[in-house]
Amino acid sequence: MLDESQITRDTLLRGRVKLLQPRAGYRSSLDPVLLAGFVAPPFGRFLDIGCGTGVLSFLLLARDEVATGVGVEIQPRLAELAEIGRVENGFESRWTAIVGDVRKPAVSEGGAFDLVATNPPFRPLGSGVLPPDTEKAVAHHEVTLTLADWLVVAARALRPAGRVATIYPFDRWQELRAGLAERGLWVARFRLVLPRAAGTPGRVLVEARLGQAEAREEPPLVVHDDSGYTPEVRAMLGEDA
Repeated sequence: MLDESQITRDTLLRGRVKLLQPRAGYRSSLDPVLLAGFVAPPFGRFLDIGCGTGVLSFLLLARDEVATGVGVEIQPRLAELAEIGRVENGFESRWTAIVGDVRKPAVSEGGAFDLVATNPPFRPLGSGVLPPDTEKAVAHHEVTLTLADWLVVAARALRPAGRVATIYPFDRWQELRAGLAERGLWVARFRLVLPRAAGTPGRVLVEARLGQAEAREEPPLVVHDDSGYTPEVRAMLGEDA
């Protein structure tokens, strides 16, 4: 059990979601908030690949009161915080945190999920500087989980009518799209994420489905304006309620 001095207690959705995070080490970004705001309920039974401390899963559970899910995290400290968060959020009967390697079939339960949602490691090894903090390195770089790895897991985990939702760097958008198609997953909708209205995309939000689909591009999501976060992002954070 981590000492309280090693963690922070944060909230989202005006206190509806509680989040425990390491004070030093990996801490969640805005990405899972944007992803949870993009994917449409109902979620059914979902798998969160690389759940970290649980933020994406907890947001999905808060948005859909009948959804259930499983989060898999390879880093024990983050999984421990997710487990504590599961209890403190009252999600004991609706969500399970598993410490393990999601690439192992016994962990990710093939063909059992309506939705696979993931904010995965996205920097290939050899690109950029690998953080000296191992927890951050594993969370952000493809140290233990590559794009190809998690796409295989996602395709295997889905039920026939299932879908995959992810947020990914825009500069790897075409690589992601090709990787999805190779595994029978076709982009159904996507949305570019712009830091500012006049900027270039930094991320892309994607929903893909098993079987061929016609991709629908939605209006860009702009994160910042002159006052800070845009009204749409503040709504995703629950700050407009």
